[in-house]
Amino acid sequence: MKRSVYIRLLLHLTVAVVLITCLIGALVYRYTTAMLKEEIIGANGELLLQTSKIVDQSLSEVQQIATSLALNPDVVKSVWLPWNLEEEYRFLKSASDLFATRINSSNYMHSIYLYSSVNGKLISSSGITDRVDFSYRPVLERFIDRPGTWAWEAASVTGASGEHENVISFLLSVPLNQSEKKGVLLINLKEDVLYNAVVNTNNRKLGNVAILNEEGKVLSYKDKSMILEPFGQADLDQIRDAKEGYFIEQIGGEKMFVSFMRNPSNGWIYITLNPYGELFKRSHEVIRIALLISLIGLAAGVLLMVYVSRRHYKPVRNMVQSLLAYMEKPLPKAKYGDEFGFIRDSIDRLQHENDEFKTKFRGQELVVRDHLLLNLLSGNVTDSDGMNGQMDYYRLDLEPNGFIVMVMRVHMPDPILTASDEQVRNMIHFHIRAVCEEALGHYGKGAYVSRFHKHDVLILNTSGTDSQETAIENVKELALRIKNEVAEQLEGISVTFGIGGRYEQLSEIALSYNEANEALLQERIAGIGSILSIHDMQVNRASRNRFIAYRQTVDKLIGDLKSGRTDQAAEAKDEMIRQLEQDGQSGFSSKSMILSYLVNALVAVRIELAGSEEPFEQEDRWHREFAKLQTLEQIRLWLDGVLDAIDGELEHKRGNKNAEVINKLAAYIQEHYREPLGLQMLADMVYMNSQYLSKLFKEVTGSTFIDYLAEIRYREACRMLKESNRNIIEIAEATGFGQKQNLIRAFKKWSGLTPTEYRNREVLGRLNSPGHTD
Repeated sequence: MKRSVYIRLLLHLTVAVVLITCLIGALVYRYTTAMLKEEIIGANGELLLQTSKIVDQSLSEVQQIATSLALNPDVVKSVWLPWNLEEEYRFLKSASDLFATRINSSNYMHSIYLYSSVNGKLISSSGITDRVDFSYRPVLERFIDRPGTWAWEAASVTGASGEHENVISFLLSVPLNQSEKKGVLLINLKEDVLYNAVVNTNNRKLGNVAILNEEGKVLSYKDKSMILEPFGQADLDQIRDAKEGYFIEQIGGEKMFVSFMRNPSNGWIYITLNPYGELFKRSHEVIRIALLISLIGLAAGVLLMVYVSRRHYKPVRNMVQSLLAYMEKPLPKAKYGDEFGFIRDSIDRLQHENDEFKTKFRGQELVVRDHLLLNLLSGNVTDSDGMNGQMDYYRLDLEPNGFIVMVMRVHMPDPILTASDEQVRNMIHFHIRAVCEEALGHYGKGAYVSRFHKHDVLILNTSGTDSQETAIENVKELALRIKNEVAEQLEGISVTFGIGGRYEQLSEIALSYNEANEALLQERIAGIGSILSIHDMQVNRASRNRFIAYRQTVDKLIGDLKSGRTDQAAEAKDEMIRQLEQDGQSGFSSKSMILSYLVNALVAVRIELAGSEEPFEQEDRWHREFAKLQTLEQIRLWLDGVLDAIDGELEHKRGNKNAEVINKLAAYIQEHYREPLGLQMLADMVYMNSQYLSKLFKEVTGSTFIDYLAEIRYREACRMLKESNRNIIEIAEATGFGQKQNLIRAFKKWSGLTPTEYRNREVLGRLNSPGHTD
């Protein structure tokens, strides 16, 4: 070879590197700006969506607090009754204390005010204020004058030290179901604390989000001085029409990239502000980096060309010397010509010596052989023909078709499990392997894999059997033989077997292995030392009626638990466990399904007790603990603890005041009277016995549940008969009576008239009234 060959090769390589680098730099520079813009838009969109969800959740909590305050009896009294401080001081003091408690329990509540139009004054945690002296009077009057039962506003107040504080105000009409605003509940939130606690929880990701109302006024931002000037009308129109998107705006003398999203529920606008120059600074750096890389590549190519052209013979000589050192015998004299021919012949000679080396150590390839079996169990079979060749090469005692996998779990007594000498355990596993391999010799063809995923595995051939049932029975006999041999030779050691299904192809061995593991999971129901087959689990399933009977037992148990009959619930649980132990007709998978149904039902009761605001850590812990239980006795004892925990929480629920419970139910009935309501449904809602709830309802309201519900529906029906032309059937359905006959019976009871007679009487009365004119 000539030196010019290397020079031309390296020169072409250098030129190619430079050209490719410049081309890539130009393309990257061209598309960087577009990709950065898409990335920024996507990131800001996700940021705004997350912020909207977080803010909506936090403000929803404030709305829930306001709703609970609006339903408080003392708050309602403060709105409707005149404020006679000498006679009615108690409910005013109670309302003021309630507001103080709410403020103290929250980090971002600034103040709570209750306005009564009857008195023209407001009450708060600090006392009573006249409307004319109220610092939030403009916000209050705007809310009173416009329709709607609630609204959010931004305001600025002067604190005790004379400093201005920014707040976000939530206003709610009291009572809730009154179209005329007799009272207003106003909750002020500390804007900066709320922003830091809710919006700015991660300063890197959420630190540049601003919240605006529908008019573009800033409700919350970390630095309001940046956007003191509201956006133009064109920008606001674009935000309202597009719902989400971006635009570029000059803010504070700086070009800003503004991403926005409008919340459809309250009309609030969420925006992010990013300096335009900073965002796209990277695109201008790409061309400089590309040029720098091109120069570096050119310099490196030139240096490499010079170096190799001068020293290209030295690596060849070094290679020849290395080959001579590795060869035990020199090459015979041959016409190999030059160093390259010598290198070729030397590599052929070393390959021949390597083949001789592999032949000498072929008997020591047990590790590679086991690796092949692990690939079969893991499903890593891409070439069945190649795998068959490897099986022949490693002399595995397996036919290429017909397989069943059996998984074996070894149970050792506690002294061995806690022993510090690991050699004892290894000897036990070695002994068990010897027993298995001896049994395999009597069974037929198969292979043994030790400690695969903590279990011993046997891959068995079934090509000599005609049916799947016969093959499964033969494998069971082998498992029984191994089990008896282990029990006889190793005292205190027991084994459990899981048997998978029968498959034909090498690639399906992993399926049989997974089924064997699935069958082994039922050991906690069947017991240690069992022989579990996936085939038996599939053909020996419980009938549908049997499963329904177990499910009805679970439902009755849950009903007893909710009604306070904990002892009866525990007895039902123990009886069901005994039935599962003695049930020979239901398969293991059906029994496991029944136990899972019971656990899920108990978790559902716990979730009902906790409510939607409490995290479900307890329920997750129950699921993890249940998955670790090994026997039915352990499951029974664990369920006792779960029942006791739920009963304790139910007892705490029942300790609430009865009058408060009934008032909440009465409010629920007034709101949902159009729906089908029943006493048992209400009893389940408050975890009471239906008979006890009926008695309690009569004591608090003075009427039975049926009469109370019927009277509400009757009053609504009277209103609809007076104010609408809807027929009797439609009114019956709209007021919750359902059938026309139910509406007629109610009118007969309350007015002595039919609905038609009542409507005619009202029409005739209007016609005969002095103010009526044709």
